[in-house]
Amino acid sequence: MENVSFRDKLLTWVSIVFVILIFLFQAGIIYSLFQTNMNLLTRELNLLTDEVYTTSLDKRLDAGKKDVENKIKIKVDDAPEVPDTIQGKNVVFFKKDSLPKNTEQISPSAILNLAIEEFISQTHPINLTEMSKDVTSALKRNNINLRFYVEIVDLSANKVLETTLPATAHPSSILSSKNLPLNIKQTKVLRIVLIEPMSKIYPQMAWMLVLSLLLSLVCIYCLYFQLKTLSKQRKLAHLKSDFFSEVSHEFKRPLSVLKQAVSSLDNEKIIGDRDRRSKLLKIADLEITKMTEKTEMLLSLAMDDEGIFEVNKTEFDFVKVVYDLADEALDTTTKPIDVDVVNEVKNPYIIADQSHIEQVVSNLLGNAIKYSKAVIDIHIRIYEEGAYTCISVKDNGLGIAADDLNVIFDKYTRVAKTANIKGHGIGLNYVKRIIEKHKGIIDVESEVSVGSTFTIKIPTNG
Repeated sequence: MENVSFRDKLLTWVSIVFVILIFLFQAGIIYSLFQTNMNLLTRELNLLTDEVYTTSLDKRLDAGKKDVENKIKIKVDDAPEVPDTIQGKNVVFFKKDSLPKNTEQISPSAILNLAIEEFISQTHPINLTEMSKDVTSALKRNNINLRFYVEIVDLSANKVLETTLPATAHPSSILSSKNLPLNIKQTKVLRIVLIEPMSKIYPQMAWMLVLSLLLSLVCIYCLYFQLKTLSKQRKLAHLKSDFFSEVSHEFKRPLSVLKQAVSSLDNEKIIGDRDRRSKLLKIADLEITKMTEKTEMLLSLAMDDEGIFEVNKTEFDFVKVVYDLADEALDTTTKPIDVDVVNEVKNPYIIADQSHIEQVVSNLLGNAIKYSKAVIDIHIRIYEEGAYTCISVKDNGLGIAADDLNVIFDKYTRVAKTANIKGHGIGLNYVKRIIEKHKGIIDVESEVSVGSTFTIKIPTNG
């Protein structure tokens, strides 16, 4: 038992760790996919920003009708990688202290573009409303159906100079493009900002999220099923241990009685006393009958577990069997007992396995007596219902809790286990199996401290 328990615990923890690793692996894949999609969207947005700005600059240059490149002189400070003097065909740049030292490296052509922007913006500044139209067209071409706004920001003052975002709008999440410089010092920048970018990212990840959710549910269910199975196996092992302990204990009693009876029969006084001898033989016969019934019950259950158990149906007087068993029940207890039998059937005969049906009824009566109060009151009713011959056994015993009604027919289960009530937890399981073998129906109604009513319906004609 200890080794089994250790293996169960080890298997449980290994399963839990395995499920956690699967969750972490899924989380890593989802996060990686999320980052990839975000990077792709950011790259598209940056390319789109360059495209839209270039279009805007071209429009403004055309509107100015000036050849800016041939007439510009620019003084440039410590831009890294830029030589002291850059000479073009018709343009000369001088390097001075006009740029901050932390300015990113920019190429001569980029400096030229910034100079052009500064020059043209004096007469034809960027029109954000017009630019928004170009952004809308570009987003549609790239299949990006998101709201956006365009803004010009002064980085040195950390201030938005212009924006198309309404003052009343407060987006919960945004994705900004790169800062596109609008002056040589790179303190004035243009950027396009997407609103609620997740509304594009999540649909792209939908299939992965669905698969991940399904895999998670499968893992959780498998873990739950495994833990439930292990718990059931541990419980079953414990019940089996109790069962074999009680069976061995209960078989000792009839064997002891038999041994005592056989030993007593060799006594000269008892040999000469006919009444005492008859009483001993009757006790021995009763104990042998009990042992035989229990043994047959266990063998039947074992055969049914192996799938080789079959019932042997014959026609017999069911009503007579019930009356005989009711009479025998009166002699099985020392408590005050009243067994009332009401017969409502016209045809007392049924086609069934008489031996097992007798054992079924005997089990129900035995339970009614075993789990009884100080005074036993049992009502038996035999009646017909369609193609079934029915019997109900009603007692005034301890009763069964509502939560336990669905497990009372499970093997080795005893829901009313007390110190002074012995049992194996196989009686009702045997009853259910025999009735099912006859294609019958078994039902139970019970109330704690009031009593129980077991009803069995057996096909009359087999």
